[in-house]
Amino acid sequence: MDRNNHPRGTRNSRRETRKHSFSKKMVYLSIFTISLVLICGGVYATYAMQHKPKEASELENDDHYEKKEASLLEKIRKSQKQEDFEVSEQEKKDGYIQTLIYEPVSTESIPQFQAIKSELTTLIEAAQKNSPKDDEIKLVGCTKRLKLTDQVFSYQPVVKIYSWDQEKEDWSEKTELGKNTAFVNQKTKQPLSLQDIFMSEANMLAIQQVVQQKLLSESPDGNALIDGVLNMPKMTLDGTTFTYYPDKISLGLSENPTGKTELTLSYKDIAGYVNPDIIDPASIKEALPEPLDPNKKYISLTFDDGPNPETTPRLLDILKEKSVKATFFMLGQNVVKHEALVKRVAEEGHEVASHSYSHPQLTGVDAQRVKDEVQKTDKAIYHAIGKLPTDFRPPYGAVNKDVAMIIGKPIIQWSVDSQDWQSHNAQSIIKRIDDTAYNDTIVLMHDIHPETVDAVSTVIDHLRKEGYEILPSKELLGKKAKPLHMYYGSTDERPVQ
Repeated sequence: MDRNNHPRGTRNSRRETRKHSFSKKMVYLSIFTISLVLICGGVYATYAMQHKPKEASELENDDHYEKKEASLLEKIRKSQKQEDFEVSEQEKKDGYIQTLIYEPVSTESIPQFQAIKSELTTLIEAAQKNSPKDDEIKLVGCTKRLKLTDQVFSYQPVVKIYSWDQEKEDWSEKTELGKNTAFVNQKTKQPLSLQDIFMSEANMLAIQQVVQQKLLSESPDGNALIDGVLNMPKMTLDGTTFTYYPDKISLGLSENPTGKTELTLSYKDIAGYVNPDIIDPASIKEALPEPLDPNKKYISLTFDDGPNPETTPRLLDILKEKSVKATFFMLGQNVVKHEALVKRVAEEGHEVASHSYSHPQLTGVDAQRVKDEVQKTDKAIYHAIGKLPTDFRPPYGAVNKDVAMIIGKPIIQWSVDSQDWQSHNAQSIIKRIDDTAYNDTIVLMHDIHPETVDAVSTVIDHLRKEGYEILPSKELLGKKAKPLHMYYGSTDERPVQ
């Protein structure tokens, strides 16, 4: 068939098809064009936002931060310059974290410096690890020195963490302190030691008595623990751990029935046994009695071998009537029998001290017997009055260095012997004391003899007539008598040989 002879309808259909196809292409082209415009517009908008000129408020915020940062760094550096020892600065920048480390230029006066430096490094590394990664941080590490006394300086690693607070538009500060503090004796340039603080083994033994009493007092049942407490190993200057403070000290404890591994003592409780140059003077102010008046006369009345239920109560009545306080050196075997009487002695303000358990000559028995004589009496007195005796009088005055070490208490001798044990006569006792008494002496009597009790009232009257003030031996000695030493008066102190 001739194509010129196709029906009109067929030509029209093809024309419509081409027209529809063209329209469809135009739609796709329009969509593509619009999409391209939107994408390009978005990219441009993002670029424009990122690169548009900062507004005035943003410029002001940046300027504010820079000023605050400069002020902080100036403050940090000025603070380090104010330290009384020269330091060097090491600076490191890691992202948003700026670290400044200050080390002393000279470390000769800090024998523990390497340990301090090691802990400071650990503190800084921990702070860096724990700091936010997208916040501005300043870490400042240094060794802080404090003058605790004229002779003691402390050194401690310190890290200060400064974080930028967006809301407050300022730096916030936090301080991390090292766990270990180095204390240095500036006189010796050596680490502070117990030798510096307590000066002698004798004072260390005195401290042990205070520790034992404190452990018992803080226990709900001291009587149940007393054997273990009394048998604690001797504390020594070179074998006892400690933590020093200007107003107190914490001492490490050996194994004991209380379970405590450390005990803190205020210096005011051990004022007679500490070096005043090493501690804060205010910590022992008024802790010791005023020195005895050199223009007065003093004497102490002491009574051995009691208590006795027949004679001691009568003696207590006389002392109460005369307003006199005395010292009673008691035998443990009598304390056990007459606890109520012992309690009365203590409650009426007299000193209760130890005279052994059964009155042997301690230099003639073995070490275990000495220990038993001392500890059994300590237990008996503690059970009666809740306090351990702090002073000791050896029977017959017999003592040597080995015995004194086991006793572990000040040895209180006498300088005036009433010889009541020999005369058993009131008038002889009175005359003997009248004839031999002198200033700053300790009088030996025995409250187990009726004749002694008969003589006491007159003895007191005569001493007072001669101008004597009568004190318990502890007060006469200024409350600072120490173990391994013998005392015959406040000015007659002798080391036990």
